[in-house]
Amino acid sequence: AAAATPTSKRRRVVQRRRMDDPLNYQDYLQIEKLLDCQAPKSAEAGKEAHDEHLFIIIHQVYELWFKQILHELDSIRDIFKAEFVEEKLIGLAVARL
Repeated sequence: AAAATPTSKRRRVVQRRRMDDPLNYQDYLQIEKLLDCQAPKSAEAGKEAHDEHLFIIIHQVYELWFKQILHELDSIRDIFKAEFVEEKLIGLAVARL
């Protein structure tokens, strides 16, 4: 049998946790799916670039932060769509910036 890798060990732990807890950290954050999102391409071209993995992760994180920024801006826009904006909502909008 093949040696267990850190990923296969983690998957077994995740599977055990799924049976014990209907909503757990790994499922809620879709950790397995998230960790499978990095697919370096340099090796396919014949020469693996060591820093490619870091490059992919950094840029994926940037994209997630951009998504969060848009989420916050959408919520602020929704606050200011109202005909009248309560003063307490101004503070909320500022906090979301």
